[in-house]
Amino acid sequence: MASSTDKTTDRFVEEICRIVIRPVVGILLRCGLSFSRFSEICRSVFVEVAADEFGLGGRRTNTSRISLITGLSRTRVKQELDQLGSAKPQDDSEIDQVRPASRILMAWHVDPDFLDAAGRPLALSIDEGQPSFKQLYDRYSGKIVPITAMLKELTSVGAISKTENGRLKVVMRSYMPSPSDHAATKRVCMAVRDLAVTASHNLYHDPRTQARFERFATNQLIPVDQIEEFTNFLDVEGQAFLERADNWLIEKETSDPSTEVVRIGVGVYQIAPWQAPDPGKKK
Repeated sequence: MASSTDKTTDRFVEEICRIVIRPVVGILLRCGLSFSRFSEICRSVFVEVAADEFGLGGRRTNTSRISLITGLSRTRVKQELDQLGSAKPQDDSEIDQVRPASRILMAWHVDPDFLDAAGRPLALSIDEGQPSFKQLYDRYSGKIVPITAMLKELTSVGAISKTENGRLKVVMRSYMPSPSDHAATKRVCMAVRDLAVTASHNLYHDPRTQARFERFATNQLIPVDQIEEFTNFLDVEGQAFLERADNWLIEKETSDPSTEVVRIGVGVYQIAPWQAPDPGKKK
């Protein structure tokens, strides 16, 4: 018979599950994911995490222990492990599809070769003279997407525009895909993942290792009519901080293929009252 302590713990776990998963479910439903497929994915992820993170003595978790932790049968666990073993691994470079566009826009604002004497981004020709957009693309895009596709995308989201003499002018420093674009949804999900990974690290990391920076500033006594002003405040101050972070990261990056590299960074997000999106509003 379960004790009152066990029941309280169960209620707490269920409560935090609902808190975390509700906005995620909203995204997934709008992407057309059914509950049956979602449950299959969850089952696979439960097995994957149990296998990767709950081994004893530094060893990978065995089937019996995964079954015990997840509540799935040993047969089902083995089936999921077999499927995971045959799946192609996906790293951050595959997930982060907005990286080339973001790098180009950031570099256009900080690389001295593309700035005027006052430190402002130059208007560039597409491929003639020096500097040109092609030089910027060659240096920072990684050539993951063709230059024509990059130009079309940056133009469509309003990140660049053409001057009267046909040169390219940068309008934005950050790449923000169209809300209906798959890249936009992927970008939001990456932000959720990154925050969850940092929070999990801070909850369960070895006390002898350093915690990751994770802070927030909130106040429960703010008049509703101040939300817009706070939003405008963040647009200025938050962007200024991120630009300084961008500059630091660009200064430290390397193109040396013999150097081990990782993805690091920082995210800033606004906290505001939950408001369900208008289902009739066009994205």
